[in-house]
Amino acid sequence: YILSLMVFAIGRRFPRLRPWGYLGLTLGILLFTLAPLAIPISDKLENTLYSGPVITRIQSPYQRIVLTRQGQDVRLFLNGDLQFSTLDEYRYHEALVHPAMSASVGRRRVLVLGGGDGMALREVLKWPEVERVLLIDLDSEVVKLASHHPQLVQVNDNSFSDPRVEVLYADAFIRAPALNETFDVIIADFPDPDQKIIAKLYAEGFYRRLLPRLADKGIFVTQASSPFFAPNVLSCIAATLENVGLLVHPYVIDVPSFGPWGFVLASRRSIQPDTLNLSVSTRFLTPGILHSLFELPGDIKLGNVEVNRLAHPVIVRYQSDPRWAAY
Repeated sequence: YILSLMVFAIGRRFPRLRPWGYLGLTLGILLFTLAPLAIPISDKLENTLYSGPVITRIQSPYQRIVLTRQGQDVRLFLNGDLQFSTLDEYRYHEALVHPAMSASVGRRRVLVLGGGDGMALREVLKWPEVERVLLIDLDSEVVKLASHHPQLVQVNDNSFSDPRVEVLYADAFIRAPALNETFDVIIADFPDPDQKIIAKLYAEGFYRRLLPRLADKGIFVTQASSPFFAPNVLSCIAATLENVGLLVHPYVIDVPSFGPWGFVLASRRSIQPDTLNLSVSTRFLTPGILHSLFELPGDIKLGNVEVNRLAHPVIVRYQSDPRWAAY
């Protein structure tokens, strides 16, 4: 628009360029007239990307945040990638949180990395022994949405209002290892490692720097993508955690909106699944499921893979498995 006005001004000053000046003015008026329509048009185009009606859209400094609702199914998308469906998110978050909480000797202090939607936080806060939860998330807009949007507040049980919770808006890669305290349980709920900037959160260097923040008898757990469409990601995360000296326990559960989903639990000591005690209310997990959780399905096996390193983020290649094309 400004460029069009500049062309018009030049045309008025130089008679030979006057026709171009009028053309510039015409284009400027056209752009000024159509500008208010640009956002609605872009919104309509964006709506076609989702199966349900868009009820909230936010552009944060880090990502595009979209919330859709189709009946009782509320879905959160970050940069177009599904983060959860309220119809079955409890399966994912119960599996992420409760095996680690059950396996930990202590549960007083918990660190959650990512998880700005408050769902993992909801599960952590079910344990009465919890005295402090520190959540580190890069994007304050996600946390604000989860703290104030009625549908999300209802689903996450208004977890951010709990006085035991503290939130830091920071890059977990930098901030978490720099903390001056240790935690009984560390829960990593990061996006899938499909980019180098995210792959660093699954790298040996990060795990090695984070390890001092884990109490001696503490438990670490991370989500590990789809073991069916990207099986080497689960193997890579397990191998990387083993490389920093931890004992690993990979496991898989089924989330209807995602399909089979992997997790890796890690600790300095061996864990006997049949001794785990599930003493909080859950919708999906049962004591029987928990005790057999670490037995991988027959068609999912750990492969011979490379360790994911900061200088060589192989996990991005593993996450880009061509089998995703069939999903």
